[in-house]
Amino acid sequence: MLARDPFNCLAIRYYSRALISPERLALEHIRSNKIITSLIINSILKNQNISVTPQKLEALLKIEGLEFDLPITKDNQTMFDNLVGKSRYSGFLGVYVFIHKATASMYVGSSNLLRRRMEYYFQAETKHAGGKFLPLLNRDGISAFKLKIFKLDRNQFKTSDSLLLEQYMLLDKKYDLNTLRVVNFGPQTGDSVYVYDLSCTILYYHAPSRINLKRVLGVHPLSCNKYVDTKIPYLGSFILLSFSIDSAIPSNLSNRELLSVMNKERKALYSLGTRNRKSVIIEIKEGNKLVDFEPGNSSLEFDSIKDCIIYLRSLGLTIKRNTLSKRIKQAKEFHNFFCRYQEKSLPDNFDYEKIDLLVQDYKNRVLVEPKEEEYKKNKVITVNSITERCDKIFFSIRDTIKYCETIGIKLDRKSIKTSIIKAEELKGLNFKYASQDDKYVRKQS
Repeated sequence: MLARDPFNCLAIRYYSRALISPERLALEHIRSNKIITSLIINSILKNQNISVTPQKLEALLKIEGLEFDLPITKDNQTMFDNLVGKSRYSGFLGVYVFIHKATASMYVGSSNLLRRRMEYYFQAETKHAGGKFLPLLNRDGISAFKLKIFKLDRNQFKTSDSLLLEQYMLLDKKYDLNTLRVVNFGPQTGDSVYVYDLSCTILYYHAPSRINLKRVLGVHPLSCNKYVDTKIPYLGSFILLSFSIDSAIPSNLSNRELLSVMNKERKALYSLGTRNRKSVIIEIKEGNKLVDFEPGNSSLEFDSIKDCIIYLRSLGLTIKRNTLSKRIKQAKEFHNFFCRYQEKSLPDNFDYEKIDLLVQDYKNRVLVEPKEEEYKKNKVITVNSITERCDKIFFSIRDTIKYCETIGIKLDRKSIKTSIIKAEELKGLNFKYASQDDKYVRKQS
């Protein structure tokens, strides 16, 4: 409420801080020597639409790090592999800290593939890099450092959580080899995807982005385009939505167990050859110029969307698979044809009408017409002359200047704006920004 109250000094201060860059906010906090909390982190990451709860931050801070003397030797190679992984393509996620032995200076970073990141540092691939840490690494060598690894359990934490732990550490002044104090979530951010059961009563997984969904559960972004908010079950067992359902209960399955279930479904559909095949019905609407409309006999059935496309092309319609899928998803007609998936291709326990109502309700809440902004680039201005009794209304300051020229008064933008702000008369004219009622009258006229 304070942020919306124009007469509250605290609200003005809050709004002004929103204009400060995240990097500056981070540096201010470091200099203040205050305790790092979730509220501090959220204010710094606000422009990236990222936040962390106190509970999540507490869980991250409980992770214990293991320290290694560099370079890695045979004695500690096994323990090191258990933390970063053996493969550079399927390693573990976590946070790492390099500690310079001579000066105790520290550098913190994070990665969702720790093995690959460590190889980058160990194999001297940083010859022309900038900053503070990499030139020091090139000069003194890897043996001048110690390494501390904080491994995150993928069953408990998301990929982006390693960045949150890194951000917490970056707000500590002891990490003096870091030149930037704000993490960049980059491709981690994006459109959220929620994975539910067919009744949407159980939430299996919440992916902060489609890239995350692919990494964790193997769902390709193109599959998201096909199944998210379409009321079509993914793999015949899951509903993918772009919004959360408050009444849904989180599942007890871990991410690894859920991936195993999905892989079994994929193998079953592959063996049947029906993974990408869904029966389609084309309804012929009245007024169709390509096919004669017959009441009571106006629908055709096809085994797959591919067969449906072949039929439409035989009629002279050029349509792509993605376009037809989009028409089915949006439930829109085209050329007096209406396509939909056949009900027998959907699971027996699938409540299509319920999912349809959920999606439509979400769209009705989100896709509302935006309200007219109170302050626009071109503000409506009223001009009152001492010699005239009526006000004149103009759409912009440019139109106001032109009017003044017609009555022999030459003014510029700055003088008019100053007159409005100070509420002072200017060359026999009074200027002010129009009220909402004045704007309405002008539009109606």
